[in-house]
Amino acid sequence: MSHYTWNWGSSPPLLKRHSEVKHALLRNYLVNYFLTLVPLPQQDKIQLTIVDGFCGGGLYVNEDGLEVPGSPLIILEAIREAEVSVNLRQNRRKPIRIDVELICIDSNKSSLDYLRRLLEQRNYGEALRDGKVQFVKGEFADHCAAAIQRCHNRSPRSGRALFVLDQYGYSDVPMHCLQDIFAKLKFAEVILTFYIDSLINYLNEKNLALFEQATGINSSMRASDIDEMKQSPRWRVHLQSSLYRNLTDKCSAQFYTPFFIRPERGHGDFWLLHLSQHWKARDVMATTHWQHHNHFSHYGDAGFHMFSTGYIGKIDDEHKLQAGFDFSDVAEAVSKEKMMTQIPALLFAGADGMSFEQFFLELINTTPATREMVESTLLELHQSGEIIVSDEAGDPSKARVNLKSNHILRLPSQRSFSFL
Repeated sequence: MSHYTWNWGSSPPLLKRHSEVKHALLRNYLVNYFLTLVPLPQQDKIQLTIVDGFCGGGLYVNEDGLEVPGSPLIILEAIREAEVSVNLRQNRRKPIRIDVELICIDSNKSSLDYLRRLLEQRNYGEALRDGKVQFVKGEFADHCAAAIQRCHNRSPRSGRALFVLDQYGYSDVPMHCLQDIFAKLKFAEVILTFYIDSLINYLNEKNLALFEQATGINSSMRASDIDEMKQSPRWRVHLQSSLYRNLTDKCSAQFYTPFFIRPERGHGDFWLLHLSQHWKARDVMATTHWQHHNHFSHYGDAGFHMFSTGYIGKIDDEHKLQAGFDFSDVAEAVSKEKMMTQIPALLFAGADGMSFEQFFLELINTTPATREMVESTLLELHQSGEIIVSDEAGDPSKARVNLKSNHILRLPSQRSFSFL
């Protein structure tokens, strides 16, 4: 159920700062996402469907008292911004057209009424009349199957679709919905928020059972063990790691980024999960997180395998935020330094070498690093002689600027070791 209320003629609801940052990330991601879909100047149209599963009324007032757009308006504005950017960058003779059908779902009739009037006021009346913006009253879970079918009908071969699922809590997006999205739509993506602290802070036997029944996500924790488990200082780590593994294992997405939205006051953490079937989409989202480093974090280590450490919102005994990984310039330098030491060990596991594509895809879900960051680190190791890059024929590569997907990475036949 929504924590917000929209009534035309009344002031829009308050949007807290961390939610405003979440909306800024959504806007930036969408613009970058649209730009990646138009690589060639001769392409004059891209088509996809966006489902806003918890759309609300589309307008808020931020903590500074200014009106700010909600997700439906952000999506429509991002389409216009991307069209302008593509046309300018590619110096097109024929303008690009981003053909998006936006399906807005909300359980509250007054929210949808407000959104309709807002879009008319903001010059989206033609999109409403042409059916490019659709309104559906009800719960997302009840209309998910129909939305998937509509996405498939519009793009039967590519199944290109984006589901923006900014739920108000943690139990409104059942696992079967995520599974159906990725099973039936080849190039689907999901941006899912999950109010993890709300679940953990009020965890008891009843809440746990209701959560697992509603979502199909298994915490791997018996209700009878809750009180005993809470005695451990790291119980949040164990629970969140278990929930995350269960969600990503079951949802059928190949690629994912699990980062936190971190409120300034240090409590009330959200997961912001991006789930997709293509590594490029995951890379765009990872890049966007780096652009918003002041408000996104991950409570893990730098480099590869950082997500195996689990997630916590605070140190339980002291009620302080753990420093975590904050996507700052310092974090980028630390991550590169860590990868410099990890990569040779990872390549040793595949003594015959592996392609750059194979190496990257095997590790993409375990690191905050983008493809560009991983490539830069590999090139530096190659140039210093720590690893060898060769082409498919086995000839040493002279790569200095970029790597090709089929370049082979391996260790030198003899490596020097220093002993302290």
